[in-house]
Amino acid sequence: MIEFESHQVVHEVLASLPFTFGFAPRESVVFTTVALEPGCLTIGASARLDLSDLEHPAAVNAVDHVCSALLRTGADSALVTVHTEREIGPWVFELADLVTARWPFLEHGGYHVLSAGTIHGFAPDGEPRGTHDALELLTTRVAMSQPAQAFVRGPEDFRVARVPTGEMAERVAAELDRLPPACPSHEESTLWWAAVERGSPRGSRMRARLLRALDHIPFRDGVIAAAVSGNSGGDLTWQNAAFDDPLPPDRDMLERVQGVLEGVARHAPPGRAVSPLAVAAYLAWWSGDGARARVLAEQALEEDPDHSLAGLVRDALARACPPPWFPLAGPALHEPRSSARNGW
Repeated sequence: MIEFESHQVVHEVLASLPFTFGFAPRESVVFTTVALEPGCLTIGASARLDLSDLEHPAAVNAVDHVCSALLRTGADSALVTVHTEREIGPWVFELADLVTARWPFLEHGGYHVLSAGTIHGFAPDGEPRGTHDALELLTTRVAMSQPAQAFVRGPEDFRVARVPTGEMAERVAAELDRLPPACPSHEESTLWWAAVERGSPRGSRMRARLLRALDHIPFRDGVIAAAVSGNSGGDLTWQNAAFDDPLPPDRDMLERVQGVLEGVARHAPPGRAVSPLAVAAYLAWWSGDGARARVLAEQALEEDPDHSLAGLVRDALARACPPPWFPLAGPALHEPRSSARNGW
């Protein structure tokens, strides 16, 4: 294992994480892969664990699970950051012992604990490397290429704000009662695309018709297929070719679709929001937003614990399954790596 040390790399990684996850990690341990070349840093995939997970008897399994998922991206280098309000103490050395013993990458950038405005650095063996001021992170974030992106306070803020009572909810429930039980028609597809164009549904009747349509599996799967392929227009019950040749997400399209799904779910009667929530969870997983996908899948399962699509997303996240467009490389965890290179 090759050790590397760079305050600049640490600052860039720490500054990127709120944009990666959509929230600033708290009481968390984050593993981040990096590609290091002279004068060039590429930040790769990141995976987060609750800090308390590494105090559990099954902590070794958690570390192996995370490292195995990241190793499949083909990365050679990684480092660990810890985000906590705890004071530095023996727990840092215990964490370093645990993780370094299972480290599968060729290069290790050490452990960096962000606590009380200070970054404390530690070598892979737990030896202190000194401290530096976290205020520099503010400058780094401003200078990043993603200044227009916003992030929330924590994962729970990804939950859809449900309003299942009140005037709009009552109107949606009344419209649902009036709708015939027939399968969605081309008219529902037209309504869907009109809502996507605006980024949200309009009125109780549109919400009710889309809510009913999303309960119909061919229509639901057509919504997913159209969203992941970036298509716009056409009969949604006939769109499924996207899964034959998966492409990276069209994030603008997915954001507008998520807006429609959240708008449909918000005023749905109790227990009826599961379909839009499950589709939103699946699309978050497809876009690589694991934190949002987990929260939305859990919220969908609160509405219906047996919902198959929400359960599928939950299980995919639990097994660290990436979306099918994501390129995977690299050997299995702890398989010997045959190549090596100098540190950065």
